[in-house]
Amino acid sequence: MKEYLLLLRGGIPMANKTEAENKAEMQAWGVYMGSLMQSGTLVGGLPLVGGGKTVSANGITGDAVTSAKEGIVGGYLILKADSLEKAAALAKDCPHIANEGNIEVREIAPMPAM
Repeated sequence: MKEYLLLLRGGIPMANKTEAENKAEMQAWGVYMGSLMQSGTLVGGLPLVGGGKTVSANGITGDAVTSAKEGIVGGYLILKADSLEKAAALAKDCPHIANEGNIEVREIAPMPAM
């Protein structure tokens, strides 16, 4: 099986939703993550804290990239799947989609042993 990175972009911030909406979303996340864990598909993943820094040849800026039209990366998941299509199908069921976010699915290239 290959590993895939799911970059969770955009979505409605928790601060912009009601307590009931946030609770329902957290419950949906629990079901989704539990399903991935039980199937052995989940490798890892976490939400990201806002802010950060961007490092380039020109130096270090005070913030992470926040201008992407697709939305700021707010978290990531790493999944195991047989193909990009299967990884994308797993991403389609993610609660982040119902939260008006989008998910970029990318295959992780294996590194040769050193």
